[in-house]
Amino acid sequence: MNGVHLQQYADDLLLNLLKEGNREAFDVIYLRYWEQLYFYLVKAIKDTEEAEDILQEVFVSLWKRRHNLGNITSLYAYLFSCVRYGGFRYIRQQMKKTTFRQSWGFLFSEADDVFEQQLDASELLHLVNREIDKLPLKMREVFILSRKEDLSHKEIAHKLNISDKTVKKQINNALKYLHLKLNV
Repeated sequence: MNGVHLQQYADDLLLNLLKEGNREAFDVIYLRYWEQLYFYLVKAIKDTEEAEDILQEVFVSLWKRRHNLGNITSLYAYLFSCVRYGGFRYIRQQMKKTTFRQSWGFLFSEADDVFEQQLDASELLHLVNREIDKLPLKMREVFILSRKEDLSHKEIAHKLNISDKTVKKQINNALKYLHLKLNV
């Protein structure tokens, strides 16, 4: 069968072909739903690059799980649910990052006049710096440029001659590591 012919098929037939490993059926499903799901995600999360990443993960997962899709009754509802969950996960991660950044900003703000607060902040800062020193070299460099020198992802990417996505991943990995180590 060729993909042009498959474009006329209903979702349930495409889903059955997909379950059998038909790559052309997958391509038709992708072309049929990608744009609609993409615009929904962009509207929900306000980040075009992240929307593309989430959609790519959804469709890669669909292909990998093609043999285990027996309980799906509506392909569109399934894809929409996957995308919506990916959007929720992204928003939840962003909220955690915002809280962490606010806490992080507090650590580097001017200390209060109260000696005890200064001491606690100093100890916490020492602990944070010790954990930052344990990060892999490139990750530590990216993280320090982002958090201590307050450079944007693009500025860091340009300065280190790496991609924006690499910068983003390095910072996310560093934040995850620090979150685990510091129980923030």
